[in-house]
Amino acid sequence: MNQALIDQAIEYMKRQRFGEALPLLRRAIDQDPSLWNAWYMAGQCCRFLEDLDGAIEHLSRAAELKKDEAPIFLALGIAFQLRAQWGQAIESFRRAIEIDPDYELAYNSLALTQKKQGDLDEAFHNYDAGAKALARQIVKAMRNNRNSPILKHRETVGTLWAEYATYAALYLVSTADGISDIAWPTGAQALEEERTEKHAGLYWTDVPNDKRETVRLFLPNYFNTFRESLRRDIAYSNLLGNRGTVLELLGHLDEARQHFDEATEFRP
Repeated sequence: MNQALIDQAIEYMKRQRFGEALPLLRRAIDQDPSLWNAWYMAGQCCRFLEDLDGAIEHLSRAAELKKDEAPIFLALGIAFQLRAQWGQAIESFRRAIEIDPDYELAYNSLALTQKKQGDLDEAFHNYDAGAKALARQIVKAMRNNRNSPILKHRETVGTLWAEYATYAALYLVSTADGISDIAWPTGAQALEEERTEKHAGLYWTDVPNDKRETVRLFLPNYFNTFRESLRRDIAYSNLLGNRGTVLELLGHLDEARQHFDEATEFRP
């Protein structure tokens, strides 16, 4: 019975019929108060129905029942943020990040709260941390296979994405055993690789150096695939645009414009 109520509520929520979903979730909770997911969804319904007290009540209970579910703490933080309860919001977002260090949405919400408080330096840092979290997600999902799609070079307005691609490559190598260094092809080598497709769909290859150490060489397909992964996800554009707003508030207008231009180009 409970699962049927929850399934029906989910269908209503998918259609944004939150007022119809909420009574079903409350019935499920009455039947089994230990259902953390019902408390969570009820809290989300309350939030979208602009009942912030109800959202905080239900989401707080969900967080008590399920202490390791990052989306609960993100949702709770947003409810606190909407109530201008900045301290509780920040605490919730930090808990979400503690549970999932790659949760870019939590970094974005944390930075937004800090910006609203006027803590611009911290907001700047956390928008960047959110983009790095997204970069880690992308590189950890890559499967280095010759059969991967081969993507080609494309000119871009900005180059911030390449900095995040480089960061992600360094992160990946830091978690790998037996890799002593990192390298990328020269411009001429990249053009030759794209022409010949010698390494097919590989993102990287491990090669020995003159000291008989193993070096990981990141290939053009890595950078091209990373770039297009950012293009497919609105998160990167949002993080970049939000960081640009903070730079503008800090008076760094040229750097802000660079962020705004790249955010526009990378918007899906």
